[in-house]
Amino acid sequence: MQPWVNMVLICLLLGMAALSPNVWASPENPKKTSSGLTLSFETRSSPDVTEEEAKSPSDLTQTSTTSSEPLALNDLIRIAVRDSFQVRVSSAQIAEAQSLYTLALSLAYPQGTARFLFGGPTSEARTRIQNDISTVTDASLEGDLNLGQLGVSLRGAAELAVPLMTFGKISQSKQAASHLVRASKYQLEATRSSVILDLVRAYWGWQLLRSLINSLREGEDRLEGVLDQIEELLDADSGQVTENDRLRLKFAVSTLSVRQAQAEGGLAQLEQAIRLLIGRSQDKPLPLLEESLEDAIVSDLPSVKDLIAASRRERLELKALHQVVEAQEAFRELQKARIWPTIFLGGFINFAVTTNATDQTNPFIKDPFNFFDAGIGLGLQLDLDLFTKLAQVEQAEAQLNVRTHQEVLAMEASELQVRNLHAQISAELLQARRLERAHLSARGWLTASTLAYDIGAGQADELIDAFLAWATSIAELQGTRYDNIIHFAELARATGRLRHHRADMRD
Repeated sequence: MQPWVNMVLICLLLGMAALSPNVWASPENPKKTSSGLTLSFETRSSPDVTEEEAKSPSDLTQTSTTSSEPLALNDLIRIAVRDSFQVRVSSAQIAEAQSLYTLALSLAYPQGTARFLFGGPTSEARTRIQNDISTVTDASLEGDLNLGQLGVSLRGAAELAVPLMTFGKISQSKQAASHLVRASKYQLEATRSSVILDLVRAYWGWQLLRSLINSLREGEDRLEGVLDQIEELLDADSGQVTENDRLRLKFAVSTLSVRQAQAEGGLAQLEQAIRLLIGRSQDKPLPLLEESLEDAIVSDLPSVKDLIAASRRERLELKALHQVVEAQEAFRELQKARIWPTIFLGGFINFAVTTNATDQTNPFIKDPFNFFDAGIGLGLQLDLDLFTKLAQVEQAEAQLNVRTHQEVLAMEASELQVRNLHAQISAELLQARRLERAHLSARGWLTASTLAYDIGAGQADELIDAFLAWATSIAELQGTRYDNIIHFAELARATGRLRHHRADMRD
């Protein structure tokens, strides 16, 4: 029994070690991301699977690839949670953890070995009269080269043991493995949540750059129109403008062209990132739905107290970490159970058949050539390495203490992240309202300066200053909106609500 118990112990340790880089770490620090999502964001609120979601990943990808309709964020999420390479890796880790449970379950099954040997030649071993060793044949005597009639021999041995009472070895192994399976499932959901958050960042980053490119094009067209007027006035020797005005405007137009090219490059990189996140080939087209950042702004912000409570209760990484702590506790109990013996029901069969040997049926005559033995009974196995087992229990206690403190640390880090995100979002909402007023003022200033310049009552310097103020205000406003969207999505993830669907946590 002991070899199988040791195998399960090793596999359980490897399973917890495999989860440790992802589960035992503290929640990640907030990154720049956009927030067009509410705190209750779930692309599927009920456990029922829709007809579209019932398709296989390849079918779903094919459907989305061949469709010419632009993809919204929810469409991308539905594809990514199935086809993302990160999700595939996490799904494979669930199967790995489930194999540990199967291995622990196998300890309750009968364990046995069987050996068979067939060969020859064997020398003669006969008596003229059965059970009378005084009538042994001359060829059967040893010490010469007379082997007599040659033959062959078949030998076999089999043992079988069924555990009856293990004092918790099997149950604790199953419990530890089941907690690892649950941790893997929570980690899969956490991976999906991470992929969704990356998609939110990329999607709304794409929308941000698209809107900025449109603004740059609008500004470039307006400045080119003013530049044409300046050149006409210079050709007419008008005193309203100077050569310096023309050069400043040409520099401004060139700067806008450079910024536009940079933004278009960033737009292409974001499209590549989205393709990677949804598991799509880079040479496939990716039509995206154009949306306004202003429409995705979230203004309904729950209280910090409610958010912290939701984070402690629903955050997927904390749930996975708690399952690892539970697995470690079951592993400690398993180490304690190994101190006690194992009671089992055992049986054995031994036989030999030799063609050129007389079968001696007298039990007091040793006959290694023809025999049959079988038996069944209760057995007890006790390993006497007590001090080693006590040391292993102490080691398991120390590991459990470490995991417990890691869980507390992760909860504190998660609470700090929630507080920081809440403060950032509150500040961004206030800043966005102020920037909206500033943008309206800058746009009015630019419109007035343009009209004044068109009728010859304005100066080029004032027009350029108004344009710079307008460009700065739109960039800051859109950037703040983007930060609000991303931070709100991060807050949804920190509270366990940024997910595609709820994981099935059954074993």
